[in-house]
Amino acid sequence: MGDSPRPGGSGASSRPERRVTVRMVAERAGASITTVSRVLNSVPVAISASLRQQVLKAARELDYRPNALAVSLRKGGATKTIGLLIADISAPYFHVLTRGVEDAAQAAGYTVVLCDTDRDPGKELRYLDVLYRKQVDAIIFAGGAVDMDQHLRGRNWGPVKVVAVGPHTLPFPRVEVDNRAAIAAAVGHLAEQGCRRIACISGRRNWLISEIRREGFKQGLLAAGLAVDQQLDLESSLSLESGETSTKRALDAGLTFDGLVAFTDEGAIGAMRALKAAGLRVPEDVAVIGCDDTRISPLIEPPLSSIAFPLRQMGAVAVEMILAMNAGLAVEDRHFPFEMRLRASSLRRPIA
Repeated sequence: MGDSPRPGGSGASSRPERRVTVRMVAERAGASITTVSRVLNSVPVAISASLRQQVLKAARELDYRPNALAVSLRKGGATKTIGLLIADISAPYFHVLTRGVEDAAQAAGYTVVLCDTDRDPGKELRYLDVLYRKQVDAIIFAGGAVDMDQHLRGRNWGPVKVVAVGPHTLPFPRVEVDNRAAIAAAVGHLAEQGCRRIACISGRRNWLISEIRREGFKQGLLAAGLAVDQQLDLESSLSLESGETSTKRALDAGLTFDGLVAFTDEGAIGAMRALKAAGLRVPEDVAVIGCDDTRISPLIEPPLSSIAFPLRQMGAVAVEMILAMNAGLAVEDRHFPFEMRLRASSLRRPIA
């Protein structure tokens, strides 16, 4: 015997269920909408016990579920929701960061509304409009594209609390790591390993985080006394496929390099595939280091050196900052350290 369909539905799984309303409960109970509303919201007014039970019975039979947002707003409370805007859900960087946000939010009784912007300003603005209509309590920005910041600057944020994770030019509290110093340290490590022509798998030039990491790359070269060769800046979309394509294109063009810094681990893994396909050895011919230290990095061959950021902790701290602001407390920017996790892909010499 099949399950009974909810009222208003046909029972077919392909057809969406209709939301049970107070009016439907009133019709089933044979009571007024006002009476049903008072019973369901426990309003302290005189209603007979029999009528009250009749209303509650009808609500149970119809599987009535109150609109949590409406109830919260009627009571003058918060919606207990946080909008999280990220640049690319497919990137491992954002997987870990999102987990940190969701764990901390859930522990505090909040729900997270996840919005993947694809680094598209128009899409981000549309998501913001949706979040405002849903009356979220707070928004966490975790994108980092220049054009987005330009579109968002000057917007009226009203009572919504806002925190940015990662590089941003928006006037809000931030949770971040020194990306310039991190990439400069990666270049310095390759220089210590004897590399003299170091390439980078960078990101698009209109992405803020890519521009900051690109500055760190140049700083690292200059600090090591190495030349800055624009041809060795291999622009990509930071994906595995893009890293492989950018590296192959450089090799096909006759460019030579003995070290490579990728702005993501995915880009580094793609580059290693292209290097191996060209008959080059890692690290003997080209030493490689990535960034973000994703789960797969220690598992590939050779294991990938990478720069690790405490992304999960950063996401959790962003939520803590929001909770503090909701409590009327002032918050300051939070800065986290990075860690060099050195593995076989970049080690030509023993580390002292």
